[in-house]
Order: sequence, then structure tokens, then C-alpha cells
Amino acid sequence: MLSAAAGLDAGGVAVLNSALPSLGAEFGASARDLSWAVGGYALAFAGLLLCGGAMADRLRRRRVLVAGLLAVAAGSVLAGLAPAFGAVVAGRVLQGAGAAVTMPAATALLTSVYPEGRGRARALGVFASAQAGCYGAGLVLGGAVTGALGWRWVFAVLALAAVGTAAAAVRSLPVGDTAGSGRGPEPVGAVALVGALVLAVLAADLATRPGGLPTALAVMAAAAACGRLWWLRGRSPATADAAPESTAPAPTASPVRGGGHRAPLLDPGLLRLPGVRIAAVVAVAFYFCVTGTLFLLPLRLQEVRGLSAGASGWAVLPVSLAVSAAALVSGRLLRRYGARILLSVGLLLTAGGVLVWCLPGDRGVSWPAVLTGLVVSGCGQGVAFPALVATGLDGVAPGDHGTASAVTVTALQLGSATGPAVLAAIGQAVSGPGPGAALGAGSGPGSAAALSVEGYRLAYAAAAGVLLVVGLPAVARLGRHPGARGTRGKERGAGTGAAAGTGASPA
Repeated sequence: MLSAAAGLDAGGVAVLNSALPSLGAEFGASARDLSWAVGGYALAFAGLLLCGGAMADRLRRRRVLVAGLLAVAAGSVLAGLAPAFGAVVAGRVLQGAGAAVTMPAATALLTSVYPEGRGRARALGVFASAQAGCYGAGLVLGGAVTGALGWRWVFAVLALAAVGTAAAAVRSLPVGDTAGSGRGPEPVGAVALVGALVLAVLAADLATRPGGLPTALAVMAAAAACGRLWWLRGRSPATADAAPESTAPAPTASPVRGGGHRAPLLDPGLLRLPGVRIAAVVAVAFYFCVTGTLFLLPLRLQEVRGLSAGASGWAVLPVSLAVSAAALVSGRLLRRYGARILLSVGLLLTAGGVLVWCLPGDRGVSWPAVLTGLVVSGCGQGVAFPALVATGLDGVAPGDHGTASAVTVTALQLGSATGPAVLAAIGQAVSGPGPGAALGAGSGPGSAAALSVEGYRLAYAAAAGVLLVVGLPAVARLGRHPGARGTRGKERGAGTGAAAGTGASPA
């Protein structure tokens, strides 16, 4: 149930890729216009994730989950019935907002329904496996539905899946108690933080467009200013009067602080918890590598080997199968070996699989190397992801699991937003102008279509390097068995630990 809710995000992103050409042809939309169908979703998703986490921590989590799923369904209906391309973009923005509410609520419910221990570790494995499986299914289903019925039916399928999952959640999940008073967060800091995240994602998109670097730098400066304002508001006496400064990590955020003041949307003290902070750093590096390389690989197969878009989608399907299988195993191993070992192994496998694609081959592509890299990197992702989720929740009071999980997912989205653009730019630096330059000029990250074989290899090497140079040292700072020490703030969590209520685990 919870895995299906989270899988709608991964499947919804993948299924749209095959529908974009038909959608653009019907509305006469350029490649740059089409990028907003993807970018609008990413902006809403990344910008509102922490709001979704706060809702999951302060309201009844099942109701939050159902509301998010219904928003996804409404956005799908709006996009599927769109009379103009602008309505498609609006629908995608609504879908992203719904997913931003759904993901933290699903993660928080999972940790409430499954107590800490072997059951939760296995549940996290199934959770990650289902998302990977939905992504792979989306790649195949999107092409099949678009070819047989048209692109509008892609959104119809998403709407039906969201409504069905919401109905099943109402029947199977506990209603839960409120984790806090339900009072909203401090408004100025909340707006500043959401603005910082949205502007950061927008800056990454603008940086990929021709002549967009100066504007991107200005937008990034505005994002930094918003982030600074959030930090100051979060540490001001009006929102941070609960505890004096100390050298120990601060307790996690509670919905309303002492004195009746409203708490910030994201308490800066939460980022002082080692697990939350390290998970965020690893998540950015992890999805920078994964999303960037899986963006480049189909383009390489199309440009160098001449595969069609549909055939290149089938060619990368093994990575989703490998992720699903490895995540199931990882869930069983997490409790025994701890997150640090599994994250280290997962990052090494992911980087190693990407480096395999740097090997020479016929016409620049070695099919054995492509398949080997997909399987090895997919296994690495499946091993790493459940451990990454567990790390982000380590030491966090149960009532704050929604916000903490939103921090990790937001970091994943920032890595996903920057990976394709940066890696394409690195590859382009050694490729120079090529026959695909015209396409690249209109497609943002799609400028990778002009890359040479050497450009692709350099981009792959850079992606693996970021994972090894940034991700692995961060993992090394983890304790031996994150999560084994218990949950920080349990004495405070007596009233919040039952945020999702009690009841039988969903089938």
C-alpha cells in the first residue's frame, strides 16, 4: 500500500517520457516548452516536500497521504483533458504538489506501522524495490499506452492508480492521532525556505539553457538569500526558545515550541543530527550520479547506436529489475550489518557500474559493458537506497519522521535536478559543437545529444567521481550501526510516537 503510493512518483515520471513527443506534436510545443512539463513537476515537488513533511508530522498521516494521492489524481485529470499545453503544465505542477505531500506521509506511516527492528528493515527494502519496479514499469507502460491509445490515456492510467491507492489506504491504514497541535509553521521562514528550494531547482534548469548562466547565477543568489532568511528565522528567539545552545546535537523539532511560538517549517536543529545531515549529503551525490548517467545512457544509445527512443527505454530496463531485486535483499541485511556498510557497498557498486560504461566498444558502445554496468549499478542503488532512508531517520523522534524523510527526498531531488545538466556540460566541454547542437539548443539538458563518445565517457567518469569523492567520505562519518542506538527524543516522543495511530500492519 505505502509502496504503491510512493511508486506513483517514480512511475509517473517514467511514464511521461514516452508520451512527450506525441504531446508536443498535438500542441505544436517546442522542445523547450516540453521541458516545462518535466520542470514544473520538479519545481513543485522539491519546493513543497518539506511542507508535506510538516503536514505528515502535525496532522493525521493517513489523511495527509490520501489528500496527496487525490491531488495527484486531480493533476492527472487536468493534464489528460488539457485543451492547451499550459493546462498540461498546470496539471503537472499539481501532480508534483501531490507527490510532495504523499512521499513524506508514506515514509512516516511506514515507520509508524512497522516498529524499529527487522520488520521495518524489510519494509524499507520492499518500499525501495517497489519504487524501482514502478519506474521500470513506467518506461514500458508509457510507450505501450501512448502507441495504442494516445498520450492522454497515460494520465488517465495515473489518475486511476492514484484513486485506487487512496481508496485502499482508507480501508487498510490506521487513521492515527495528530502528532502535534496542527498549528501551522512560522510563515516568514516557511516561505523563505520553500522559495530557496524552488529557486535552486529553477537555477539548475536555467543554467542548461543557451545564454542562461548569468540569469541562473542571479536566481541562485536569490535562493541563497532566501536560505539565509530561513536560517535566521529558525534561530530567532521567536521560534528557537526551546533549549540553550550546546555541543550535543539538538533535539528534533516539535510542532509548537515553548511560549506558544510557532515552530519553523524545518528546524535548523534537525540538520545538526548526524544521520539527517549525512543522508542529505549522500542523497545529493547519489542522485547526481544516478539520474545524470541514466539520462545520458539512452541518448548515447540513440545517438551512437541509432536506437529508437522506445528501444533505448527497453535497453535500460535491466537497471530497474536489478534495483528491485537488490532492495529486497538489502532490507533483510540492513538490521544485521547496519547502514554504513550497506551504503558503502551500494555506492561502490553504483560507481563501479557507471565506470564500466567508460570501456571502449564497437561504434563507441560495448553491449556487454552496457548490460554489466546496468546490472552492477542497479544492484548498488538497490543496496544503498533502503540504508539511505534509514540513515535519514536515525536519531529522529517518531513525531518528526515526516520532516526528516522530506529532507532526504528533497536532497535527492536537488541531485536529480543538477546531475543531467552538469554532466552534459562536462561532456560538451570536450565534444565541441556537433550535429546534435541544434537539438540541444532547444531542449535544455538535451544538449547532451551533441556529445562525442569521449564526452560521454568523461561525463560518466565525473559522475562516478562525485559519488566516490563526496558520497563515500560522508558515509565514513556514520556510526557503526545507525538506528541501533535508539531514537533520540523518546522521552519527548511519548505523545508523538503514536502519530500514525495503532492498528494492524497493512497487508
